[in-house]
Amino acid sequence: MGFPYVQTTPLVNSVYTVTTVSIKSNMQVAVVQFMSAAGKLGQVTLSPVQPTAGPVTYKRGQQVVTLEKATFIAASQFVDGSVFAEGSATDQQGKNETPYSASIADWTATGDAGDKAKAKTKEKQEHH
Repeated sequence: MGFPYVQTTPLVNSVYTVTTVSIKSNMQVAVVQFMSAAGKLGQVTLSPVQPTAGPVTYKRGQQVVTLEKATFIAASQFVDGSVFAEGSATDQQGKNETPYSASIADWTATGDAGDKAKAKTKEKQEHH
């Protein structure tokens, strides 16, 4: 597959992330977009130069998504790359604030799905 690597991960209250990892200036860069049924809520860019982001709050209509902290680890031959995000999100009416804490992307140095992402994919296939 290779870069760019894209992974979509559901969080809470119809909020999900779309993480795109690509190579820029010879380093892995992850752009994390926070999405919901209402559309794009906001995005953060992470890299070895800026491996963490947050706290930041995104609003669209009544919906509020808070990213307390996102953490980026670049993939190497020894370790899978990953993006971990924690925060909270309301539903589209601005109610039912629910915390999330999740590994939202997992990839290898060659730009393929990492072990955690492969396990998630296998689980999903088995349930159908």
